[in-house]
Amino acid sequence: MVKKVLKKEKSKKSSTEKDTKEKSEQKIQKKSKRELQNEEGIGQNQNSTGVIYVGHLPWGFIDSTIKKYFEQFGPITRIICPKSSKTGRSVGYAFIEFGDEETARIAAKTMNNYILFEKILKCSYVEDKTKYDRIFLKWKKKFEFKQRYKEHCEKMNKKKSNEEIKILVQGLLDREEKRREKLKEMGIDYEYKGYKEIVNEYKNAHKKEIIEKEKSVKKEKKEKKENINKDNNKNTKKDNHKNKKQKEELMEKEEDNEKSDENKEEEDEENEEIEQEEEEGEELEDEEMENEEDEDMDVEEDEEEEEEEEMEVKVKNKKGVKHNNMKKIETVKK
Repeated sequence: MVKKVLKKEKSKKSSTEKDTKEKSEQKIQKKSKRELQNEEGIGQNQNSTGVIYVGHLPWGFIDSTIKKYFEQFGPITRIICPKSSKTGRSVGYAFIEFGDEETARIAAKTMNNYILFEKILKCSYVEDKTKYDRIFLKWKKKFEFKQRYKEHCEKMNKKKSNEEIKILVQGLLDREEKRREKLKEMGIDYEYKGYKEIVNEYKNAHKKEIIEKEKSVKKEKKEKKENINKDNNKNTKKDNHKNKKQKEELMEKEEDNEKSDENKEEEDEENEEIEQEEEEGEELEDEEMENEEDEDMDVEEDEEEEEEEEMEVKVKNKKGVKHNNMKKIETVKK
C-alpha cells in the first residue's frame, strides 16, 4: 500500500512539474511574440518617417479610402484605423505614417481644419516618436467584427436545461424570502402574491397536465389494443371466410370431377347403347332389305301370274268372239 501511495505522489509531482514547465514555456513564447511585435513596430519607425494623427473622420472612411485620399501628399508606409467592437465601424480617428517626415508635416498643416463631408478634420504631427512606437503593432492584423449583441441575444434566448431553470427559480425564491424578512424587521406587515405562490400554481397545473397526458396515453393504448383486436378478428374472419371458400371450391371441384366421371360413364353407356342400337338397326335394315327383296320377288311373281291370267282371259275372249262370229256366220248362211 505504501509503495502504491508513493507511486501516486511521484506521478502527481511529475505532472505538476510538467504543467509548470509548459506554463513557463508559454509565457516565454508570449513574451517573444510581444518583443517581435515591438521590434516590428519600432524597426520600421526610422528617423526619416513621420506620423500624423487624423481626427473627426467622416462616416465610411476606412484604411483603403484614407490611403487613396492621403497618397496625394506622398508615399504611405502604414495606416491604422481603429474600429468599434460593437458596431464594426470606424471610431473616428486614424494614424498615418508617411515615408518622409516633411511630407507628414505638410499633410498635417494642409488638412488641419479641412472640411470634408461636413466634418472638420483635425490633423497634427506626432513629434514624440516614442509614443507611436507601439501604435502600429496590430496594423497587419485584419479586423474581424463579432456581432456581440446577436451572440448575447442567442445566449439569453437559448433553451435552458431543467437544472438551470431550477437554479434560477431557487434564486428568485431565496431573494423573495430575504425581502419578506427585511419587511418584517422594519415592522411592515405586507402580504403580496410572490414567486412561491406562482411556483405552486405552476406545479399544480403541471401535475394536472401530467395526469391528463397519462390518461390520454392510457386511452390511446386501449384504443390501439382494441383496434389490434378488431384487426385480428377481421383477419381471422377473412381467413375463415377464405378457408370456407377454398373448401367449397374444393368440394365443388370434387363434385364436378365425380359428375364428370358419372357423365363419362353415362356417355360410355349411351355410346354403347347407341352402338348396339345401330347394330340392331343395321340388322333390321338388312332383314327389311331381305324382306323387301322377298316381297318384290313375290310381287313380281304375282304380277307375272296376273299377266298370265290376263293373257289367258284375253285368249279366251278372243276364242269366244270367234265362236260367236262363227255362229253368226252360220246363222247368216242358213
